[in-house]
Amino acid sequence: MLDSLSDGFMSIDKSWRFTYVNNTAERYLRQERKNLLGREIWQCYPDLVDSGYYRIYQQTAATGIPGCHTDYYAPLATWFEARSFRHDEGITVLFRDVTREHEHAAQLEFEASHDYLTGLANRRKCVETLSQAVAEAASTGTADGDYLAVLFIDLDRLKEVNDAFGHAVGDELLRSFAERLLAILDPTFFAARVGGDEFVLLLRNTSEAKAEACAHSVLQALAVPFEASGRSISVSASIGIALLGKEPKSAEELLSHADTAMYAAKSSGGFQVRTYDAALDRGMRDRVALRTGLREAFAADQFELHFQPQIALADASVIGAEALLRWRHPERGLLTPQAFLDLLLDSPYEGVLVEWLLNAVCGHMRAWRRTGVTVPRISLNLSARQLLGEGLTDRILHIAKGYGVSPAMLDVEITEDSLVSDIEKASSVLTELKQAGISTSLDDFGAGYSSLGYLVRLPIDTLKIDRSFVRALATSEKASAVIRGIVGLARSLGMKTIAEGVESQYQVDDLKDAGCDSIQGYLISRPLGAEAFAEYMQRL
Repeated sequence: MLDSLSDGFMSIDKSWRFTYVNNTAERYLRQERKNLLGREIWQCYPDLVDSGYYRIYQQTAATGIPGCHTDYYAPLATWFEARSFRHDEGITVLFRDVTREHEHAAQLEFEASHDYLTGLANRRKCVETLSQAVAEAASTGTADGDYLAVLFIDLDRLKEVNDAFGHAVGDELLRSFAERLLAILDPTFFAARVGGDEFVLLLRNTSEAKAEACAHSVLQALAVPFEASGRSISVSASIGIALLGKEPKSAEELLSHADTAMYAAKSSGGFQVRTYDAALDRGMRDRVALRTGLREAFAADQFELHFQPQIALADASVIGAEALLRWRHPERGLLTPQAFLDLLLDSPYEGVLVEWLLNAVCGHMRAWRRTGVTVPRISLNLSARQLLGEGLTDRILHIAKGYGVSPAMLDVEITEDSLVSDIEKASSVLTELKQAGISTSLDDFGAGYSSLGYLVRLPIDTLKIDRSFVRALATSEKASAVIRGIVGLARSLGMKTIAEGVESQYQVDDLKDAGCDSIQGYLISRPLGAEAFAEYMQRL
């Protein structure tokens, strides 16, 4: 009957010798019973000495209290659950192989605490580990310059990769980034993925300089393009650092501070590192308040357009104007896009903004026409997602027709990053716009990717020379050479050029010599409200 048990069964006398071993026990212990009977258990299995099993067996033999213990027995590479009972001649042990159950439980625990995609710890595990580290630092103290550092990493523009190539490519890129991250980090560092494109690093016993050096090494690792599904994809990151010194902080507070610093880095253009300080908190509170106020801004009609004239260098005639968005905030006054545009473009109102811009531009053009003012062309700026959204050309034509505005009086300005996410779709949309009679301009040319391949493939009408080159004309001969190169390139491709940010007559003279077609900037006029712009046009 004992041999038929599914559990291992063995009896051990008061001298710790085997007196009985059943069939299952033979299989578990990997010994025939004839080789065990009469021998001391500690001689046969010396690794049991000082183990949890040893203590439980000794306790049962001494007190008569049944014992139970589960542990990994390395010589047999097996997890055993053992239950011990005392009898008159010694103890009896029932034991079973629980390796499969333990491994399953361990797998469940791993899945509950780790990210399925990258294998890194997840947010729950991150908070637990960070909480333990904070508690240890609080109990042992930290020396001057010796910190617990949290690095919050957010990949820039991953959504554009997902939109352009699909989430499978985005997931492959995330896995590759995690592998690259682990390859450059010290093994003592803790790494976690806490969100879609958000990662956290925990550095113990470090300094502020070492934490910043680690952050910059992550940025350098990202400088090498990733290969995903046969495509070469470049991404960057924004990194925020929070340090635990002598003042007590919770794990969540440290994460929040690192997150705040990361958003400050992202707001400064991305691909940067920022370390948290109290001033960043005030800035983030302001940004949260602005984000919250976006809905009210649309409902209360707080957005407005200002217009900056563009003139031809040949005869100083007005060839058009650029429409520039402003937010007349009830508490903070007139805000320029630098204060809120990134919040707006990363909100549910980005699509609403396209409709608002088109209606506002066409509405002003109709109102000016009724007062006898005709503006040759108005340029409006669109983001990458707005450009690549469905039915853009049809929406522009429908709204323009409703106001009696000719498509030829509209110009769509885009930046080079609009082209990077999906060059094929961008080419298709720009071709549709051109066929509909709507002109297009490439803004800030020379400040971004500046791929000549884009210019050859895309039906762009105008290159807008970035203001940084115009500003450098007074101090750098190279800036003048670059501008001449851009103008020559544009002409060879049948494109016009407009120089932005013109503020001095010296710049005007140099741009004329370079052959630039048109200019805009404070030397001509600051951006003007709709009424002031109409008055400006009437004075010409």
